[in-house]
Amino acid sequence: MPHFENMDAHRGPPILSRDLVRQVGSRDRLDWRHVALIRRLWKGPLVIKGLLAAEDVLRAREHGADAVILSNHGGRQLDGAVAPLRVLPEAAAAAPGYPLLLDGGVRRGTDVLKALALGARFVFVGRPFLFAAALGGEAGVARAIALLKEEIHRNMALLGITAPSQLDPTFLRRVRE
Repeated sequence: MPHFENMDAHRGPPILSRDLVRQVGSRDRLDWRHVALIRRLWKGPLVIKGLLAAEDVLRAREHGADAVILSNHGGRQLDGAVAPLRVLPEAAAAAPGYPLLLDGGVRRGTDVLKALALGARFVFVGRPFLFAAALGGEAGVARAIALLKEEIHRNMALLGITAPSQLDPTFLRRVRE
């Protein structure tokens, strides 16, 4: 059963258990030396989640991470943290060609397309599917997936493109902040 290596879940119930109690007290001591150690010990793909600065994306790449997930973890713990979508253009400019994945704040197909246009290689969609599961179970999730797929295809057609790879920042306009 999967477990979170840095959350002591291996000492208790698995992550899919109703009885899971996360123990995260020691996470505040992790730093880039730990990433270097993990990279030395782990020869498989290494993806680091939770970065919100271009400088950290560069550090992750220097430490051998194969990709990063720009994420504020849903904004629950750090409710004042910047949205990952706002960091994405700077990260893409700092690390051209490096796989940037995006997680957080994605609610509809246009959010996926915006992230892809700004340089994301992959976009995670979580909360809408959790809501769909809570409301309608498996059928609700299937319907949510269908809706997201329809939105993406319809909006690509409205943008005049036939593939997500045709997106780039010229499809977006910045509004005054």
